Amino acid sequence: MASRLLPTASIVGRSHWLSLRWRLPRVRRAVTKALSLAPRGFVARDVLVLNEISARLRLEWRTRDIHPWDRHLSVARRAELFRQQTLADTDAAIVRCFRRLPEVEEIEIRVLAPDPSAAVILDGTIVRGDVAAVRAIASPRMRLEMMGVRCHLDGTPP
Repeated sequence: MASRLLPTASIVGRSHWLSLRWRLPRVRRAVTKALSLAPRGFVARDVLVLNEISARLRLEWRTRDIHPWDRHLSVARRAELFRQQTLADTDAAIVRCFRRLPEVEEIEIRVLAPDPSAAVILDGTIVRGDVAAVRAIASPRMRLEMMGVRCHLDGTPP
């Protein structure tokens, strides 16, 4: 019986289901209250009716630099490690945000360089459905590109 109620039997599936069950109604109630305008005289049920709700999130973060143990490597090798780490970190962060925030349908990201230059190295807008659609792709860079993230790690301007 429990399998009919829950989308999956895994821990992640249960936590996602519980999260949806408790947080989404709270957001919906808050929006419904905001739409509850003062009634006009002698009009029954004179309210704005909420048909659909979704949220958009805008994130900007500074990526991590390579591990201190790898600082002795050649410049080319450090650049490659930085590229791989940045892409994997960004991919993981996007997936985690969508898992933890079920009410968010779209995330706009800007990933900045770790140094004070604040150069944009990744940016784009990701839709929830695109994240699930590209999970089977092995390459983090290709997954990010298919989700709509533009990569500027090679020095191309955003």
